[in-house]
Amino acid sequence: MEQFESENSVAQSVELIGARINRRKALASARRRVRRSIVQLQDSPTQAMDALMLGDALVGYGNNMSLNNMAIMENLMTMAIMEANFEVPGGKNTLKWYDAFIRCLQDLGCFVADDGYSRYSESSLRVDMDNVISDIVKGIVDGAKASIPAAAVLGTIASSTIDGLKQDKGTLDLFDTQAKSADGARLSVIPCEQLPNGILIASCASIKQSGSSNNGGVLFVNWQASAREILRGKSFVTFNPARYEAFRQDIEEYLGEHRKEVLKQRFSRRKRA
Repeated sequence: MEQFESENSVAQSVELIGARINRRKALASARRRVRRSIVQLQDSPTQAMDALMLGDALVGYGNNMSLNNMAIMENLMTMAIMEANFEVPGGKNTLKWYDAFIRCLQDLGCFVADDGYSRYSESSLRVDMDNVISDIVKGIVDGAKASIPAAAVLGTIASSTIDGLKQDKGTLDLFDTQAKSADGARLSVIPCEQLPNGILIASCASIKQSGSSNNGGVLFVNWQASAREILRGKSFVTFNPARYEAFRQDIEEYLGEHRKEVLKQRFSRRKRA
């Protein structure tokens, strides 16, 4: 796993994270701090609720992940999404947003093999998001599984996360409104798993689709769009949770105040009877 370790030392990560937190604290309102105990409610994953919606991103946890490591990965992804939202308000410039997201993960001590944003396809009468996501995740897994065979499971976790979303109408409708806009859709799917040696792995399949809907359908169900362009970002992420203790208190105190900026809903990834 040496080739999948962060280039930043733990001390460097602590310094980088502290700088980010201090920058955001300077802008935090007194009202937000007073309400801190309210926004902390139900802010931890459970074995039953093993997937969640973070803004326009879906995160799914694999069967081997401990609750503690679910929370660690969730905190890393939450902070990276929040920082990208902070640096690129409104998310209109998807490439800059994605770059900010990746940089924050690296500051947090993640190893990130990033393939950047590039054109996925030109046009289609119907954009099948299931197939697009599956294809992107497969590309990520194919690049990683030679060194980490267990990475192959990320494709299954991504698929079951989307299936779980489809079975939860309330969350599906919420995600549909969060991910779609007048000029298209932007979304990410982030499956995560824990290796036998404790290392956490994840992939991030990100899509920006330009083109209005033809039928007003729901993403992942029956959405049809005239896609002028589909851009995709794909990255493979690893994190050693032993690094987390050095900045646990700082990041959890910060996220306790701001988590609800992006945490929208938890749901079950596993199939229901």
